[in-house]
Amino acid sequence: MRFSTTTIGAALLLCAAFGPAAAGPTMDWDPAFMWQVGATPTNSPAGGEFKAVGIISMFDFPLQDLDASDPTTEYTFYAHGLISQGTVASGPPTTTFYTTNYTGGSIEVYAGSPRNAVFDPNPPNTNVPSTFIDGTAILTGVFTRFVTQTNNFTAFQTGNAEGDITWTGGTMFERVLRVGGEPCPGLFTGGMTWNPSLLIPGYLFRHDGKIDHNCPTSDRPSTWGLIKALYR
Repeated sequence: MRFSTTTIGAALLLCAAFGPAAAGPTMDWDPAFMWQVGATPTNSPAGGEFKAVGIISMFDFPLQDLDASDPTTEYTFYAHGLISQGTVASGPPTTTFYTTNYTGGSIEVYAGSPRNAVFDPNPPNTNVPSTFIDGTAILTGVFTRFVTQTNNFTAFQTGNAEGDITWTGGTMFERVLRVGGEPCPGLFTGGMTWNPSLLIPGYLFRHDGKIDHNCPTSDRPSTWGLIKALYR
């Protein structure tokens, strides 16, 4: 059987409908800064609370109509309530990784005016986190996993932080819902540094990161044979 252009186009649409998850950055930032009282880049004592504040610099699907450079609106986030389970060291003395897992934790994304967020030293203080949470919460969520990894051997003192988010609310909550009403998973990810020349006193890490939109499009499997069968 010869397929027409229309038939092939329809098949491609079906492939998209049954294809892989729709994924990509919902938002991006540089910088964010992170802190934990009593912690060092290689040791996060168990029970300590890890926090982060950031200024969002870019949006994409499903928030692509938001303008992070709008002079009248500032978009920020605040992550908190992440409780350290203690740092685990692995590897030989000269190339050691330090991994810290955290439990609990929440994150809120805010839209506010004026653009007044400042990374004042030694948080918490008068402006941190207050100038990052003085707007309307457009998304709120909880972490189901969060981990940081540092080391003692990278030339520029670089590592990473990553966590899984379940969105729970906010004025734009409906934008992150998939068919059936379940929220699409969010992935908090990015690189971080503890190089003193790039830090502000009182913060553990500077983070350059994003939140990905990881949304399955369908749970139903399909094959090229099944698609061709529709046109026989």
